[in-house]
Parts: sequence; C-alpha cells; structure tokens
Amino acid sequence: MTIAVVHKDSPEGRAAIVAAARESVGRSEELLVLHVLDDVNIGDTVSIGNTENDRAALRGEIQSALDAGGYSETKWDLRTTEHDGDPVTALVNLVHGAGVDLLIVGTRRMSPIGKFLLERPLQRLLLEVEAPILVVKEPLPAE
Repeated sequence: MTIAVVHKDSPEGRAAIVAAARESVGRSEELLVLHVLDDVNIGDTVSIGNTENDRAALRGEIQSALDAGGYSETKWDLRTTEHDGDPVTALVNLVHGAGVDLLIVGTRRMSPIGKFLLERPLQRLLLEVEAPILVVKEPLPAE
C-alpha cells in the first residue's frame, strides 16, 4: 500500500506532509510525495523548475517539514511531473500512475460556505481520484 501526499510549500502543505508521515509510520507503508512542476507562477504557487538544484531545494523543503513535525527519520520518495496548463490533471495522472491507496492533501481553514463550495482544484481531486483522500487543515495559530 502506498500513501501519497501532495506537496505545497505552505502551512497547509506542511501539515499534510506531517499527517502523511504519521499515517505511513502508523501503517508501516511507503510514503510518496507528489509535486507538479511548472514554468510559471499560478496564483500563490512558487515556481520550481526541473533542474537538479530545484529538485534538491524541493527535497530540502519536504525534509524540513518532516523534521519540524517530528518525523525526520521517515523514509519517503519524491515523484514529479510537469503539466501543460492543467496542474490538476497532471496530478491526477501522477496519482493513478503511482498506484496510490490513500492521498493526503492540505487545505486552509474555511467558513461553512467555503467548505460547501471548496476550492476548485481540491474539488476536482475529490471527484477525479479513485483512491480515498484525507484532507488536512492547516494548524490553528498558537494563542
């Protein structure tokens, strides 16, 4: 069984990576981190290219999130793909190609109306991915 997590360098993305590590350790399953590469900035997504330096930086971000969450010893693998204008379709294809049994994604906290409407990319993932999806909220700010 493979547990996969969608990588996004954001508080909710880091929370998803920690939750995925917790699930993979608890189930003794493989952890797979999925990332869609692109050449342009889309919304608040930081562009990461396809060079070795960019992949090293990406691996560093993921390992930092695991270290901060207390899962620094967790073994994981990174799978990337490029998209041609539709990152969600590229991600769905990556999930299907990897044989994922559980997909974990992060989302920011939403109002009841926001939960009803959902973010369009998340809504598409929920509809198009065959595997169960665990949606993780970003952590509450410390009071």
